[in-house]
Amino acid sequence: MIKNILLASLALVTTHACANVVINTTRVIYQESNKDVVVQLINNGNDPSLVQAWIDDGDINSTPETANVPFLLSPPVVKVSANSGQQLRIKKIGPQLAADRESVFYLNVLDIPPVPENLQGQNTLQLAVKSRIKLFYRPKDLQINPDSVANHVELYSRGNSVTVKNNAPYHFTLANIDRANQKNILTDSIMIPPFSSATAQTRQPLKANDKLSLKYVDDLGAYKEKIITSH
Repeated sequence: MIKNILLASLALVTTHACANVVINTTRVIYQESNKDVVVQLINNGNDPSLVQAWIDDGDINSTPETANVPFLLSPPVVKVSANSGQQLRIKKIGPQLAADRESVFYLNVLDIPPVPENLQGQNTLQLAVKSRIKLFYRPKDLQINPDSVANHVELYSRGNSVTVKNNAPYHFTLANIDRANQKNILTDSIMIPPFSSATAQTRQPLKANDKLSLKYVDDLGAYKEKIITSH
């Protein structure tokens, strides 16, 4: 009984945990022609926060010690004052990445709140909250405009699954699919790498020649719509 109460208490604390320090964008586009790129952090809280940041190549369990990427991030650790901001600067270093397509990495920002003064010296449960967003490295000589990526997507219906083929050199994030009066058919959103295919499950069976509305995410993190006929 005591164990169950403890677990319930921890779940309640976790549920109510939220980051005071937030990233002011949902994704970062690093153009090859840029010397570096700046990401803005904002502390909306009334207390300072210690922030640790790092970049990984897709391992959600990465740490600053295990991450191995061709980017320099500064500062990796910084104190962000209350109701203030801080810039993170990302610079490409190291080996060349693919020149014919985008590469994707992830920016991690760990918000470590201070121990309240009235609890100094006591046993407390302090929750650090991690934010994680995509970092796209974009080569300069890609021939297709990123705004037209949806025009280079094909969809193949197979019962309660769909296979999405991405013929563009950019990543394509499919948020959902609508059909006539049926909304949000996808069970989960998917991101399809350049020149690749990925399969997702659907809540309703689909068939060839269905007219579908694809909801996808653009460079600004906004939802766009594309009407397509499935194969």
